[in-house]
Amino acid sequence: MVFNKLGRFTTYSITLTMNPLLYCLAAGLLFLIPFSPLYADDHEKLKVLYMGGRGHDSPGYEKFLTAFLADQGGFDLVISNKLDDLRTGTIEKYDVVLFFGSGGDFTDPAQEKGFENYLKNGGGVVGIHATDAFKKSDVYWKIFGGQFIGHGGGTFPIEFTDTTHPITKGMKGFEITDESYRDKFHPATIDKLHHLGRINRGNEKHSMIWVHEYGKGRLFSTGLGHDEKAWSNPALQKLTLRALRWVARKPIKDPK
Repeated sequence: MVFNKLGRFTTYSITLTMNPLLYCLAAGLLFLIPFSPLYADDHEKLKVLYMGGRGHDSPGYEKFLTAFLADQGGFDLVISNKLDDLRTGTIEKYDVVLFFGSGGDFTDPAQEKGFENYLKNGGGVVGIHATDAFKKSDVYWKIFGGQFIGHGGGTFPIEFTDTTHPITKGMKGFEITDESYRDKFHPATIDKLHHLGRINRGNEKHSMIWVHEYGKGRLFSTGLGHDEKAWSNPALQKLTLRALRWVARKPIKDPK
């Protein structure tokens, strides 16, 4: 619509034509958007695959974790304990895999390979009291960085060795009643671990909280979390929630 010489509006009709081939390509791209990886990853809730059931009080932790994440909102927790869910083709459906407790071993090389490839390709892993597991697997040890060799117990202080990391930022040291897991570190990844916190009791000053960026993926591991006395500790709850979001590359949030 434009002014003509008489100062009146004149309307012009313009017909746009598109090459049929370009039209088909555009239509096809629009059809594929919902199935693209970017679209699939853009879901509202974080999908968490739980891997426990081997040792310690896994049923108790499942009950705690289910209630805790439900209170926080924004999580879709799947209690699996099925090692075949670690295979390529299934594990990619999840933003985070959470390992809890001791014992167990892979029953098929495809489980171990699927787990490693998931992390290499950008997946997120959180380990709670989980370095005494899959001890026949060099891959699991290499990914987690540490492997359990012993522990003390009782109530002890945890001090943070890095308070600038998103998981620990603004947090202060705390006391916890738990097991003081000690680990030997894998020679291939010992220098790639970033330690966030340690026990500080007498001669016990070893790391108990660290992160590891493995390929494109992220791992958080803590030796804390033996039983309900530990799970109910507000500081460990905060670390767990922050870790779940950090490994999934989501903004950090604190417990409600």
